[in-house]
Amino acid sequence: MGKAGGRNQNQVSVSAVTKVRLKYLHCFTDRHGQARYYFRYRGQQWPLPAPHSEGFATAYDALLAGINARRNVEYMPGSLAWAIEKFLDSPLYNEKAKTTKKNYRRALDHLRRGWGTGLLNDLQPRHVRVIRNEIAKRSTTDADIAMTLISAMWEFAIENGIELDADPTHGVKRVHKVENEHEPWPPELIERFMREARPSLRWAIKLALYTGQRRSDLVKMKWSQFDGEFIEVRQQKTGALVSVPCHKALRAELESVPRTADTILVGERGGPLTAGSLGALIARQLREMGVSGYSIHGLRKNAAVELANAGCDAFEIAAITGHRTVQMVQHYAKRHDQRRRARSAMDKWEAQSGKPQYRRGN
Repeated sequence: MGKAGGRNQNQVSVSAVTKVRLKYLHCFTDRHGQARYYFRYRGQQWPLPAPHSEGFATAYDALLAGINARRNVEYMPGSLAWAIEKFLDSPLYNEKAKTTKKNYRRALDHLRRGWGTGLLNDLQPRHVRVIRNEIAKRSTTDADIAMTLISAMWEFAIENGIELDADPTHGVKRVHKVENEHEPWPPELIERFMREARPSLRWAIKLALYTGQRRSDLVKMKWSQFDGEFIEVRQQKTGALVSVPCHKALRAELESVPRTADTILVGERGGPLTAGSLGALIARQLREMGVSGYSIHGLRKNAAVELANAGCDAFEIAAITGHRTVQMVQHYAKRHDQRRRARSAMDKWEAQSGKPQYRRGN
């Protein structure tokens, strides 16, 4: 991160009469001729009000106390690590789902270790791109999460009294590219999977297809949550309690499948699965079949599309899938909507009598 230029490196006298000098207080004149004051310590700087102005003594004493207490400078107001610490104590982080918090914490720790001592005021888009590219060497997903978090902390810092310019992540492209990973499965792929996969995986696909739930919720479904008509699940991501009526094709199997564990889905050794292990097992089976570009999450879209095909509106679909917004439901079911509109357009075209008339010059 850049450092402001043109500083007077001598410590500032607070009073021209008494010649009192305050440690770590420095001043420089900006291009507009205005004096600006900073608390500088070991290469880091924090803006201060002008000496004798309201708030100067409080701000200076707080910074000096931090130095005297040998507190790490990266936790001092205005730095990236300061914003991270504040963010970790806020509802913006603590009210997230467990998996989301885990992903956020991994990215935040990486940001703090690598760039925590930098000042938010100095952060520019070019610095953000450097951070993004460095993290992307390890994980493109983490790089994009880091960009999202920098933007969130930028707004958070402003809300907490730090004066900042425009969000430096605006216009910085994300690097993680997912190609068809969450596409709905074609009917022929589902049929082939059900023929070739192991019974436990076929059962997982059927549960995903007929409930429309995320893999993190599929692995936590218990037999005790099935009452013969509904499966009740508290979604891990949203915290919403969803009661999913059993499709008749699913209910018949639920009533006949052996109950060998508390959870409906079990692993190869008969124990419970995690969301990650379920996704990995499905991915491995697809690779063995020579198929790429699909994941178990795509079956959530299959469920939304099938519900839309059956004439369900967005609110009815959300009652099954647990989506919080109509916009997200529409995103999941957009394929149905596009096909329906395209079919309607073609039907109208085909119904047009006579040959199309074209105007000369068109």
